[in-house]
Amino acid sequence: MVSSTIGGTGSLDAPRETTPKAAAAPYPWIISPFIDLAFVCGGGVIFFLAVNYLYLGWRVPDSVHNDPASWWLMTVGFLAQHIFADSHNSATYLRIWGSAEDQARFKFHRTWLAYSTVPMFILGLSVPGLTGTFVYIYLITVFWHYTAQTFGIALIYCYKRGYIMSQTEKEIFRWFMFSMVGFVSVRSFCFKEFSPSNFFGVDIPFWGPWNPVFYNIARFLFIGMTVAFVIMLVRKYFKENKIFPWQSMMLVLTVAGLGLSRDMANAMFWFFVPGFFHGSQYLAVCLSYYLKERNMPNGMNSWDIGKIALGAPGLKYIGLVVLSGVFFYVGIPHFFMQIGFNYSLVGGLVLACVNYHHFITDAAIWRLRDPRCRKWLIS
Repeated sequence: MVSSTIGGTGSLDAPRETTPKAAAAPYPWIISPFIDLAFVCGGGVIFFLAVNYLYLGWRVPDSVHNDPASWWLMTVGFLAQHIFADSHNSATYLRIWGSAEDQARFKFHRTWLAYSTVPMFILGLSVPGLTGTFVYIYLITVFWHYTAQTFGIALIYCYKRGYIMSQTEKEIFRWFMFSMVGFVSVRSFCFKEFSPSNFFGVDIPFWGPWNPVFYNIARFLFIGMTVAFVIMLVRKYFKENKIFPWQSMMLVLTVAGLGLSRDMANAMFWFFVPGFFHGSQYLAVCLSYYLKERNMPNGMNSWDIGKIALGAPGLKYIGLVVLSGVFFYVGIPHFFMQIGFNYSLVGGLVLACVNYHHFITDAAIWRLRDPRCRKWLIS
C-alpha cells in the first residue's frame, strides 16, 4: 500500500511504502462535522438559498450595483466558483499524478486522454458553432456527473456509519438516483424551456424536441424507482432497525432539488450548488484521500483532523488546486482574448475540454470496489 507520513511539524513527505495498519473503526466524517455539514452534505447551499430568498426573493443576484445583498451574494458565489468549483477539476490531476502506483494505473487518463483535449480545443476555436455543441454536451451530462458523485459520497457515509446495504438494496439506491438523471435529461430533450439556449455568451443548440412519450416513460420509471427506494428504507428500518444516515439523505435531497426544481428556483440552485456542494465536496474527499494516503494517524478526533486539513499539508494542497483552476478558467481565456478571440467563447471551450477529461477520469479513479480506494475513503 502506498502511503507516507505527516511529520510532527506539519511537513508532508512524498508517498512511500508502509506496512498496513491494523483495522480500526471507520472515522464517521470525511473531514470534520462542520466542514462536512457545510461543504459536503449541502448545508452551505441550504444556508445561501435561505439568505438569497430572505433578501432577494425568487431571483438570482444579477448585479453588484443593485443592492448590498446582491453584491454580497454575487461576491460569495463567484469566490466559491473559483475556490471550489474551478479547482476541483485540478484535484483530479493531483490524484492521477500522485503516487507511483496511481501514475501507472491511470497512465491512459494522464496521457492519451489528456492529449485528446488539444485537437478538441483547436477544433472549437476553428469551427464556427462547434464550441456551442461541446458546451451543450457538457450541459446534458453534468447532472449525471453531479448525481454519480453524490451517490458515491452517500455510500461512503452509509459504510462509515454501519448502514450496510445488500447488493439488491444498493442497486435500488443506484437506479433510483440514475432514474432521476434519466428523467431530467429526457425532459431537457422533450421541452425546449428546460434546455438553455445561451451559456454565458455561448449560443447553445437544441437536439429536440423528442416525442413526449419518452418523457412519460422516463417519469414513470423515476416514480417507480422512488417508490422502490422509499420501501427499501422503510423495510430496512423495521426489519434491521437501521436508519438511513442523515448525511446521505441531505446529499440526495440537495441533488434532487438541483435536478427537479424549476424556473427561478432552479437558477438559484445552479448558482450555489457548483461551488458549495459539488466542487467543495469533491475537494473534501480528495483532501481526505490525500492526507490519509500520507498516513494521517488513526484514531484522531475530528478537531485534530480539522487542524491537519487546515494546516500546512492541507493548505498546500488547496493552494495548488485553486491556483491551477484559476490558470485554466481565468488565465487561458484571458490569454486568448488578448490575441483576438472572444473571452466567453474560449471560457466555454475550456469548460467543455477540461470537464470532458474530468468526467471520464473521475469514473475510473473513484471506485469503492477498488480495495485501495475503498481503504482510504472509508477509513
